[in-house]
Amino acid sequence: MGGYADRRDGVQNALDPLEVHVVTFADDRHRFALVVADLICVNVDVVERIRSAMRDVGVQSCWVAATHTHASPEAGCSPGGEATPRHLGDRLEAASLAAARSAMASERAARLDAGRTLVPKLAGHRNVADPDPLDTPVDTIVVTAGTEVVGMIVVSPVHPTVLPADNNHVSADLNGGIRRALSTPDRWVVVATGAAGDISTRHTRQGRGLDEVDRLGAWLADRVDPVTPSVSRDSPAPVRPPVSRTVTLAPKQRAELDLAVRQGPPPETGNDRIHRVLQQGLRIAEEQAARERTEPYVIDVEAVDLDGVTVVAIPGELFLELGETIRSAAPDQGGSLVVLGYANGYLGYLPTRDTQPCYETYASPVTSGSGEIVVEAAVEAAVEAVSNREQPRRISA
Repeated sequence: MGGYADRRDGVQNALDPLEVHVVTFADDRHRFALVVADLICVNVDVVERIRSAMRDVGVQSCWVAATHTHASPEAGCSPGGEATPRHLGDRLEAASLAAARSAMASERAARLDAGRTLVPKLAGHRNVADPDPLDTPVDTIVVTAGTEVVGMIVVSPVHPTVLPADNNHVSADLNGGIRRALSTPDRWVVVATGAAGDISTRHTRQGRGLDEVDRLGAWLADRVDPVTPSVSRDSPAPVRPPVSRTVTLAPKQRAELDLAVRQGPPPETGNDRIHRVLQQGLRIAEEQAARERTEPYVIDVEAVDLDGVTVVAIPGELFLELGETIRSAAPDQGGSLVVLGYANGYLGYLPTRDTQPCYETYASPVTSGSGEIVVEAAVEAAVEAVSNREQPRRISA
């Protein structure tokens, strides 16, 4: 199983099923598909496989995102990304195609609206011993057909890690709990993960089992209001291909790691779990430093405008503050801009210039300041996507 460095055993059973969801957005000229899979990560190799297969069934552009559940099979989720195990890639491709065909068969005229809910007591900054209370910003994209809400895409900026490292049963974890709480017979729900790099339920959860997953899912669902927006808009806009920016990031070097270790917190700082996680990060950093990589990492940051809602896809773990920076740096469309993490590849953590030494900075394969570089590219892509806006005809999942 993937996700926890201190996990020892493989998959034994299932608590709840892992799912693959596909939402399609289409007009007469272009179809875009969003694939969301209950996996720890998706790497570039399997993303390209799915994109190629999707083109064969009439999907011109496609994003593939992982929910980052730590109760899923290992998918090559290491800093910088690795090859996806062949059997897992085969199953993911087949499930994505099956879901896409189902979505395309039930496409209908619809429009989109974006909303945001600040949810208290859901999550917090995970590697702070006594974090300040956090109202977690949860974004929703509401799909309305006529006057009826027929679907929701929920983007939670929270690590889905309610279940512990010694759990060996697959589960969608928190995202699954949110899905179950919000879904109805007449409304589908897809739950993705946003800028969750430093956010989790470590300081807010009251247990580590499926009951707590469902409690937190219901807590969020009770605060998210999926009602039909009262403001009427014109007919939906045409579907445009995503805009992409290629970003080159320098690998972290031994000198930076040595400096971070000297500046890092002393061993007794924080609670026991935070200390163990910090040591895991140091081990990962030492392994990376031993490889002495000098070749830069190259990733693509993408943005797409969907009926007035701009979605940005980041192939890694973005800190919440960086996700908020993307929104605030694009004020004209910030209210309807949604940041999606763990999408179209997996690089790892994206540290800022002033992030204090912690697990995330140690485990990151790239140098400090990479987060700001990615944010700049994301804002550029979002602005271009909005500037290309005209006027999906059909939306389904």
